[in-house]
Parts: sequence; C-alpha cells; structure tokens
Amino acid sequence: MNQFITYGGAMKHSAKGQLGINKIISEELNVVAWWEVLLMLFLLLISGNPYIGIKKFQLFTIISAVIPIVHIARNYKKSVSYRTIFILVFFLGYEVMHAFMFKLDYTLTFFKLTLILLLSVATVDILKTRFIMVLTKTMVLISLVSFVFVLISYTPIHDRLYILASNLFPLDEYNGYSTPTIIIYTFCYEYFVGQLPYVRNAGIFWESGAFAVFLNITLYLHYSSKSIKSVRDLFDKYSIILILALISTTSTMGVLSLIIVLGFFSSQMKSVLKYVLLVLLLIIGYLAFSTVDFIGEKISKQLKESKSSNNRFGSALMDLENISERPLLGWSRRIEVVFNTSVYSNKTHRPNGFTNFLRSYGLVYFTVYFFLVFHSFKNIYKYHQHSYNIYVSLFGIFLLFIVSFSELIFDKAFLKSLVFLYSAYYPSGVILKQQSIKNLSYINPSNVYL
Repeated sequence: MNQFITYGGAMKHSAKGQLGINKIISEELNVVAWWEVLLMLFLLLISGNPYIGIKKFQLFTIISAVIPIVHIARNYKKSVSYRTIFILVFFLGYEVMHAFMFKLDYTLTFFKLTLILLLSVATVDILKTRFIMVLTKTMVLISLVSFVFVLISYTPIHDRLYILASNLFPLDEYNGYSTPTIIIYTFCYEYFVGQLPYVRNAGIFWESGAFAVFLNITLYLHYSSKSIKSVRDLFDKYSIILILALISTTSTMGVLSLIIVLGFFSSQMKSVLKYVLLVLLLIIGYLAFSTVDFIGEKISKQLKESKSSNNRFGSALMDLENISERPLLGWSRRIEVVFNTSVYSNKTHRPNGFTNFLRSYGLVYFTVYFFLVFHSFKNIYKYHQHSYNIYVSLFGIFLLFIVSFSELIFDKAFLKSLVFLYSAYYPSGVILKQQSIKNLSYINPSNVYL
C-alpha cells in the first residue's frame, strides 16, 4: 500500500514536472529576441522600403553582406544541402544566360542578386523554424507603429513630419511625386496633396498596396503554422492586428485577398460556425465590391481602360503579347530588351507583377520558382500540423498569384527567402522540443516579448 502511494505520488510529481517542462518550452518558443526582430525587419526593409530598398538599394545590399558572411564564418564546418546549391546556381545561372542571350552587362546585377540570395538563405538558416513567428511579430510591430502615424496624419504636425521625412531621406520622384519615409513609416502622398480625404497606410513599404501584399503573405503563413479549429483561432490577437492593418491600406487587391484568405481558412474550421462565417464573408465581399469606391468602382474602371492603358489589366494584356513571343526563357529583367530604353517612365511601367514575372523569366524559371515555394509551404504545414494538406500549399501559391497582380514583388529578398523555407521546416516537431529542453538557457533578460 505504501509502495502504491509512493508510486502514485511519484506519478503526480512526474506529471507536474512534465507540465512545467511543457510550459517552459511553450514560453520559450514564443519568445522573440530583439536581434531576431531586427534581422527580419532588415529583410523586410531591403525588400520594400522606398529609401533602403529602392533609393539606397545598392548601398544596403552591400551592407547586407555582413549577415551571411558572419553566419558562414560561425558555421563554416556545416555542409550546404545540394538543393540549396541547386537554387543558387539556377537563379544566378539564369541571369548569366540572359546576359549572353541579350548581350547585357550583368556584372552589377549578378553581384547584387548574389548578395540578396545569400541574405535570404542566411536569414532562413539563422531563424529556422522561428521564421514565421518572428515574421508575424515583426509585421505586428510594424502595423502597430503604422497605426500611430496614421492617427498623427490627422493632426497639425503631419505636414511638418512629411517635410522632415522628405529632407532626411530624399527620394527620386516618379511621375512627379514620391512617398517620403522615415524608415519605420512611409507617408501617403495623395493625402498630403489633398487628392484623398483619408490616409492609405503603407507601413514601412513603398506604397499601401505593397504593405497589403506582405500582410497577406504573413497572415497566410501565420494561419498555416497553427491549427484553425474555431473562430478564436482565426481571430487571435496577432491576426486581428494584421487584418486591421490590411483594411487600413485601402488596397483593392489587398482587401480582396484578405477576404479570400479568411474564407479559405474559415473552411478549415471544425465548428459549424464556419458556414455562418463563410456566408458573412460572401456578403461583406459583395457589399465591398458594390459600395466601396476603391474596390468595385476601381476594378470596373481599370477593366474598361485595359485596352488603352497600362494599368493592372492593360499591363497583363501587353505582357501576354511579349510572353507569347518568348514563352520559355523570357525577356530578362532589363526593360531595354523589351522597350529599347533604360529610362523608367509610364511607357515602360507595367505594374502587373504576375505577368511581369512571367514575361521577364519565362515558364522555365516561373515553374521552378513556384515549385520550390510550393514545397516550402508543404513542409511548413506538415511541420506544424503533422499531416499533409495539398490544398493549403496550393492556396499559398494561388495567393501569391493574386497579390502579385498589382505589385512587382518577385525580385524582392523576402520573396526569394520563401524558396529556402523548405529546409527550415523539414525536421519534426519532436526534434525541436528535444533541442529546446537542452537549451532552456535561451530564456534570458535580453529577449523581448511582442
């Protein structure tokens, strides 16, 4: 009897101990260190900030070399997978091929692309399975900061901040205007000059539509990395902030993509409430299209003007003509190959990122890129859900098609990093937890909670 009591007590203490360990592991895995946020923020800034990622892109690309160099120096004994080598050789080799095909000087382009690819692969390898969590919390932080500046925009100090940003971080004008930035926030030009009565939230990116692209991708990855069983899972604290930020962009494609993302993951819910939510989303989508001017009216107008304008739809039609001439290998990223000029203007600007990507690189590159991203999305879902759902992975590809319809995004460092996520999320969750138990010292005052 005494032995039974002792055994039972041991079991109780063992259970408590296991619960304690599980709690520590859970807390540890949800902790984000300040340097992880800075690393992800830098990847996002170089991918889309108008000053760092556009105006001073060459300078910050060179500075970015510090990250992969330090990472390689600290891990020089580790082997590089054949798949990673293939990706690097394929992407760089494709540029070399285009240089020979069209007799282009690609020395600087090759150098910059090499650094961008190394930054992407180093960032993924450093963060590993924490990539999505760090991305989500960094985008939440960017969103919260942007909310503050959106509110400030409706106060008397807005104009002074706008002018200060123009002077501190001067940008090249395009079509007679630019979008001043203070790095942590980009101002709305249309609101400043009185073209719009409201602010379109661009976050840290070059415009609100770009912010919407990164928010939608983040929301998709966030949902893919968690189990969606109830409305509470769909609208957790991070999702709510990301959704509010998306709405504040007033981006046509951004809001439509948001409705599609919410609709898709609502269908994954186990509760019967998913049918109610799906009906509500359909109603909201219809009302938005028929009553909100930046959605339904804007789409209808662009469709009517598509044959005479290089808007999103017009650009797609023009790109398709070029694609039909070189469907497999594309025309390269250089505009002079297609337009016989290296000067960016209304004539050379085709804002449809999807057809632009296909026109520039052709079906071969296009297929390889999305095949690699598909495998990354597949591994992410398998890692977190311990099951395989091809529809979630395919939906991720479909989402990239949609969001790129209005933005040129596929040459950005962040979009390149997606092809390397397959390796970060390959190990099982059990291995991760075992590593966490061995490294509980990771929880320290230098970490911050977001």
